Amino acid sequence: MTIKTATINKTYRHHYHLMPERGWMNDPNGFSYFNEQYHLFYQHYPYDTVWGPMHWAHAVSKDLIKWEHKEIALKPGEPYDKNGVFSGSGIQVGNEHWLYYTGHIDSQMDILYGKDLKRKTSVGETHEANHYIRQVQCLAKSVDGENYHKYEYNPVISSEQVPSGIRIEDFRDPKVWIQNGTFYMAVGAKSKENIGYVLFYTSIDGVKWEYLNQLTLGKNYGTVWECPDIFEMDGKHVLLISSQEIPRVGNHFENLHSTLALIGTFNYTTGKFSIEHTQEIDNGFDFYAPQSILTKEGKRVMIAWMNMWDTNYPLHELGHGWNGSMTFPRELLLKEGKLIQKPYQAIETYQKNQVSFSIETLDGVFDDSRLYGYSQQINVQFNMQNSQKFTMEFFKGEHEGLLLTFDKDRNEVILDRRNSEYVIENLTAKNDYTRCQSIDLSKPVDLIILLDVSSIEIFINDGEQVLTSLFFSKELGERVLLSSEGTTIIDQLTKWEIA
Repeated sequence: MTIKTATINKTYRHHYHLMPERGWMNDPNGFSYFNEQYHLFYQHYPYDTVWGPMHWAHAVSKDLIKWEHKEIALKPGEPYDKNGVFSGSGIQVGNEHWLYYTGHIDSQMDILYGKDLKRKTSVGETHEANHYIRQVQCLAKSVDGENYHKYEYNPVISSEQVPSGIRIEDFRDPKVWIQNGTFYMAVGAKSKENIGYVLFYTSIDGVKWEYLNQLTLGKNYGTVWECPDIFEMDGKHVLLISSQEIPRVGNHFENLHSTLALIGTFNYTTGKFSIEHTQEIDNGFDFYAPQSILTKEGKRVMIAWMNMWDTNYPLHELGHGWNGSMTFPRELLLKEGKLIQKPYQAIETYQKNQVSFSIETLDGVFDDSRLYGYSQQINVQFNMQNSQKFTMEFFKGEHEGLLLTFDKDRNEVILDRRNSEYVIENLTAKNDYTRCQSIDLSKPVDLIILLDVSSIEIFINDGEQVLTSLFFSKELGERVLLSSEGTTIIDQLTKWEIA
């Protein structure tokens, strides 16, 4: 079968975000440090630009920004993972690099895909009478950080070790860490009542595991919890979960699938996680399945899939040969018991051609070629004491543009991406083109904005709120416009090109 991803169109490829060389990308996996390099694997289908039987692609970096792709690390094919090598984590054990992942079996995929794991050219409506899905936890090892071998006694956690009431069909994405010489694992899960869970396991050697405990927040927090990540920070434990189908509540959980941070304490003896604070991590369109790492200088840094399920995919529809990317790495901090994010400091190495100025009285439209560009960082501090609306428009062309509006009457920030010839459609909700968040606009506002050809990441007030979005402009506009209703004061605006 001819690989559909042989030709790569580079029109929308990023300058400083990780992307697949070709084919499909989703969840980051195995984010870890080994042999003096950062390793990031990801869910990958090399034969098309839509989801298929999952592989683990592999990239390495010295600074978490510039990445070098290696050979695909893990491929499906064993009896316990023949339909997909699903998400998981990485950890150094002695002098070896261990990857924990979910082995996926789905009898229906044997109809949709041949043994070579490429999608069949035509698929009829035939379905198996007894559709069977099973997910188990598996291990692969490497001594050199390039060649990985599946453990001969996989799976290390089988369906028999799933507690009563949890679906063996939705038991995935192991996060493994070591505390005081003991291995711990958090696994995402779904109950038979369609409620999201995290299950905790423990092990002496990382191979033989015992069930420890479980955590749920009930039916109002999603149908399945995916891609858990857990770490300690400032005396607290932070548990990240990616939860599907949380009902919208005002301006929260506007995506069909959301990512939360649960902040509290984890008891290593009982496996009980006591929650003190819950928050959504990113309120934009395109953020899911984050993983974090403790960097060599001791910073907690997170990367997520910069895309979303249940949308159309313009890169696939346009035949660009690749689809998917990761967010820029973000440093995580706790501030007054809440998780905040800021761009990882290594971006400073790639800044060039700095422009800096202020605008004492912005009233109307400000169009200045110094702001033009589509691969840049813009820092803005502004005050709306005498204005009703302040708007920034990015990727501006004759008819297209991505709007970021601060509305003081509503005390909201609104991100609107409807003005594109290649608009991204939510397949479950019509006219879903905006994301809104409450913000106190009686006070000065601080922004850090990262633009990269077809993406934007917006950090508000030292990263207390973050919005991430893809945007595909047919016109390839590079103008950045500012406008104000009433007088907005731009105390400081600094722009760098990122190369």
